[in-house]
Amino acid sequence: MTEAADVLIVDPQSIYRCGLVTCLRSLEEVSSIAEAESIDEALAHPDLANADLVIVDYELPGTEDFIRVVRRTTDARVLACTARADEESLLLVIQAGAVGLMSKQTLTPETLAAGVRATLNGTGVVTPELLGTLLSGIFRVSRDVLEPKGLTLSRLTRREQQVLSLIAEGHPTREVALKLSYSERTVKNVLHDIVVKLNVRTRSQAVACAVREGLI
Repeated sequence: MTEAADVLIVDPQSIYRCGLVTCLRSLEEVSSIAEAESIDEALAHPDLANADLVIVDYELPGTEDFIRVVRRTTDARVLACTARADEESLLLVIQAGAVGLMSKQTLTPETLAAGVRATLNGTGVVTPELLGTLLSGIFRVSRDVLEPKGLTLSRLTRREQQVLSLIAEGHPTREVALKLSYSERTVKNVLHDIVVKLNVRTRSQAVACAVREGLI
């Protein structure tokens, strides 16, 4: 982002908002700062439509829906902050569309500045205090929800990963079928699905794409 950003802060604590405003005013990346103390006030705020960045306390009731509205109706990116964290809440906030997650307890002018810059650039940020909890939630969902259905966190299913990994090792279709106890037709169908899913033309390109993106 090249131009200075318009920021909307959504937090129920006036002293906390005051601290954020003071820190943000020192950043050349920020041009204007508006405030709201509730989700309802933020939704009705005239500056929301033109905001580039929304900093919200995700413990406020209705935060997930608010983030979805912001992402759907504006060009703003969302940086969520919290004093407490649990796996489910963090996953919901990320799913709703937040680009950044920061802990209020360890927030400093320096970490805030870094978080604002990363969020505005769309690269995203998760502070170390929240990263472990977030990853635990992701692993739990993968183990308890996705794996029983044969799915993974990547774009490929577990069966697709197995087939493509063997192809990447140089095994021909017949050997892949024998190793996985599939028919050759099934392996060919799986490879076709992979090629379509990865938007490539050949199985060699599929292997290269999957390796590059860390899918196998």
